[in-house]
Amino acid sequence: MSSSQQLYQLQLLDTQLDEANQELARIAVALSEDEALQQARTAVDKAGAKLRKAQASMLDLELEVKSLTDKINQQEKMLYSGSVTSSKEAANLQEEVASLKRWHVKREELLLEAMVEVEELEEGTEQTQAALNLVQEQWAAIQAELHRQQELLTGRVSELQARRPVLTGAIDAEDVEEYEALRPRKGGRAVAALKNGVCQGCGMGASSASLTKARSDEELAYCDICGRILHIL
Repeated sequence: MSSSQQLYQLQLLDTQLDEANQELARIAVALSEDEALQQARTAVDKAGAKLRKAQASMLDLELEVKSLTDKINQQEKMLYSGSVTSSKEAANLQEEVASLKRWHVKREELLLEAMVEVEELEEGTEQTQAALNLVQEQWAAIQAELHRQQELLTGRVSELQARRPVLTGAIDAEDVEEYEALRPRKGGRAVAALKNGVCQGCGMGASSASLTKARSDEELAYCDICGRILHIL
């Protein structure tokens, strides 16, 4: 087997290894939390925070209305108990009760609005939580498939890595060194097939001298354009 053929086989293996590692890297990124899941969780957090704020406001209003009710009852009890004998004091007390009742009505109206808002926000929070649950279920299914692919690819990478020393061990050390030096400079592809006189690495026709050298198998031939090692298919 010629050196170019051996290096071409090594290139095929390395290409498969590169593709598998690139896919593993893509899966690793995909396994990080999905944007849709993050958005759904953010929506739940925001809805929950808004609901809690509305509930706190409603509770404050409930306490205020109760306090006003107690105070009105207390003042009316004093007014009608006969303990107030001064007409002026009675008039002042009546005015105070009337003022409290007006304020009580306003606070009750606000309380009603707050209760409606809380009810709407509770419904909205339930909807955002349901949406999150759905996204989580979908994400769990995607994760399971990604982990399955990751396991298969990891096994494939291990298999290819185990085969590589067998291939390199059968190739001249200087040729391997040349191949390894070219790979990073040629985008991971140091060897290109030569098909019908055309370099499959750059798509350009090889010169007569390069074709002759590639056919001789006495030494490595290089593409005059892209500089890759040529192997005739």
